[in-house]
Amino acid sequence: MRIFKKILVPVDGSLYSLNAARLAAEIAEIHGSDLKLFHVLDVLMADQLKSLLKKNSGSIREELKSQAQGFLKDMVREIGKHKVNLEVLIEEGIPHEAIIKEAASWGADLVVLGKLGRRGISHIVLGSVAERVIEFSEMPVLVVK
Repeated sequence: MRIFKKILVPVDGSLYSLNAARLAAEIAEIHGSDLKLFHVLDVLMADQLKSLLKKNSGSIREELKSQAQGFLKDMVREIGKHKVNLEVLIEEGIPHEAIIKEAASWGADLVVLGKLGRRGISHIVLGSVAERVIEFSEMPVLVVK
């Protein structure tokens, strides 16, 4: 009996999200689950960087996407040690909203994410992505330190 058929792992390239991906891969291998690494290009952060760096939003988004592709490639290599069906997805949006939407539309049974990520000073003002996912998610959320 598979308890978790689909496990969504929101990642941001931090060590915390790598630890979450590793644990999710172990769980997926044990349960025979599908695993999806999901990165959200934070549109609010991109707008802040645009003002700060004096670049256009297209180039900022391309740089963020390129960085995401780099760390996702490393995570896929790390997770490749486990026998799991793995999918990778990058989307733009507000992280906690996009995570909850993707989990629901994909039919995830579990969301596994790192406790802390790369939100910087905006974390103090906006609250963490993990806290918001926990608050608004209708499926179980496992938070990894």
